[in-house]
Amino acid sequence: MYKIIVDSAGNLTEDLLDKYDIEVIPFKCTIDGNKYLCYEPGRNDDEDGKWFYDNMRNGNDVRSSLINPEQICDKLTPFLKDGFDVIFVCMSAHLTGTYQSACIAKDMLEEDFPDRKINMIDSISASFGEGLLCIEASKMRDSGADIDEVTEWIENNRLRIRHIFTVDDLKYLKKGGRISGAAATVGSLLSIKPILYATDDGTIDKRCVIRGRKKSLDALVNDYLEYVYNPSEQIIAIAHCDCKEDAEYIAKRIENEMPPKEIIIRQYDRCSGTHVGPGAMCLFFMGKDRHYND
Repeated sequence: MYKIIVDSAGNLTEDLLDKYDIEVIPFKCTIDGNKYLCYEPGRNDDEDGKWFYDNMRNGNDVRSSLINPEQICDKLTPFLKDGFDVIFVCMSAHLTGTYQSACIAKDMLEEDFPDRKINMIDSISASFGEGLLCIEASKMRDSGADIDEVTEWIENNRLRIRHIFTVDDLKYLKKGGRISGAAATVGSLLSIKPILYATDDGTIDKRCVIRGRKKSLDALVNDYLEYVYNPSEQIIAIAHCDCKEDAEYIAKRIENEMPPKEIIIRQYDRCSGTHVGPGAMCLFFMGKDRHYND
């Protein structure tokens, strides 16, 4: 018996966690110094997203903090006591220190539970990049795969999860140190929208720049059409920062041109959303790898 656990950056809402029997450890965020959990059961995804991203639009000071070893130990200990092994899938170690916290927690827990398997995995991903890995892992577990088989599958397939995204306002990337202040100012004036992607080391890089919102959304779809692998057999996901109509536009184009087995649309999780800002849009799907042909 084993549990699959993900941090809340995995973007899995309560219904998805229940459906796939996945546990979650929440990040924390602060808004003007007030602390909040990034995930709590019972939230309405659309209402919560609007509230959170309105805070950012209104200029409130929004920050996120990493998950510490104590939080991980507190979450995992009851399962280990009950005889479960555990897999904990973390946000990319190049984007947050949670994986490092997980490794510290593993050392602590193994002293008390030497007979249990405690597998900590750097997803080399963020948001639904983590979430989709956990959904597939859950399906494997329910089909009878053991913990080592599932762990190996995640580690062998995590660099196949493609993240392609754009942002509506460059100032949030500037705040996170992704671009210079001058580039953010010029980009906003010219309505330049960067197309960004997750690299093989779990960082974020620029694919190209597009002028205009509509063209940037089409660029995400075009990336999917070119690089998706066996779409009819996979779940894909769209995470948006309070711009659901744009997410539905992307989903409709995909459904019409190359439909997958299922499309999940959710608000971008608070942890990742803090760094990309209102209007950000990200498409997640499985390709053969994360590389580009050019």
